[in-house]
Amino acid sequence: MKQGRIAGRESLRAIGAIAAVALLGLVTHPASAGDKPFPHKVPALFGSLPEGFAIGRGHTAFNGSVDGSIYKVDLRSGQGSTLVEPEAEPGCYKLGMRVDPRTNYLFVAGCVTGNAYVFDADNGALVATYPLPGSADDYQIINDLAITKDAVYFTDSQQALLYRLPLSKNGGLPADPDAATAIPLVGDFVNKPSEDDCCGANGIVATPDGKTLIVGHSNFSQLFKVDPSTGHADEIEIISPLTGFLDGLVMRGRTVYVLTPGFDPNEECAPDDMVQVVTLDAKKLSGQLSGIITDPDMDGIASGGLFGKSLYVNNARYCSEPGDQWITKLNSHAVE
Repeated sequence: MKQGRIAGRESLRAIGAIAAVALLGLVTHPASAGDKPFPHKVPALFGSLPEGFAIGRGHTAFNGSVDGSIYKVDLRSGQGSTLVEPEAEPGCYKLGMRVDPRTNYLFVAGCVTGNAYVFDADNGALVATYPLPGSADDYQIINDLAITKDAVYFTDSQQALLYRLPLSKNGGLPADPDAATAIPLVGDFVNKPSEDDCCGANGIVATPDGKTLIVGHSNFSQLFKVDPSTGHADEIEIISPLTGFLDGLVMRGRTVYVLTPGFDPNEECAPDDMVQVVTLDAKKLSGQLSGIITDPDMDGIASGGLFGKSLYVNNARYCSEPGDQWITKLNSHAVE
């Protein structure tokens, strides 16, 4: 998410840029009826400044906004409604989001609030709020998240930290409101060139066993293999290095889809959105840039999810005034 849009276009550019999103590496979503009945563009909430995106049960998806609203939409019919209303005051309230299919809880990264939120994905009721314990002296941007069988991991784009919210068997929530802990990112990970820059850690995905996290660094166009138990980060050496501002990550098997909006926080916007497709080796310490996915209906892609053979991405439209919003369906195999 680009932070200049939080309190208005000009104030956002003055502050910098933030990018949201990530993937629940625990689940894939087979499309039982095939992809053909599903539209290429799915309408989203008008003027919502999208950031987070998640696919839930069936062909239901959730499109979140920095204003705090969450829109629930059927990817097949295009019909949707507001699940969570926006906040009353301008600000950055919600970024990355993922659904845990075991409980149908929608976990949401709380941007500058420093919180993790849990909603009922059926009715939008707030189930729980957990503060994420960053340094009290530093500014937090809780950006994206990944769910494993025993925890939810959140990135912070301002601090070299991950946050771990433990889960009990079958995805149960902790009773302790202060159950979340901070995990310093160490090893190869370098946070930011200076305190004024954005962003460090952003997109995050997890392997199915939960023993490895892949974290994207927006500012340096890097991917890291992270041990969630220690926070040790090894840079993944990519043959044909990645370029651009890395936003959300989506993963299936050894393939990582790196959402790259046509945006640089220090430059003007350009209509060159792409999804960079990386194939990792077995140890996830190196990878090959297999190619890119492009589409004229991408406009500031921020977050995404897989459904069958399709990769759905939302469009933050960072360079446009608030207005029409949509989700774009891509062929995940259409790599150039």
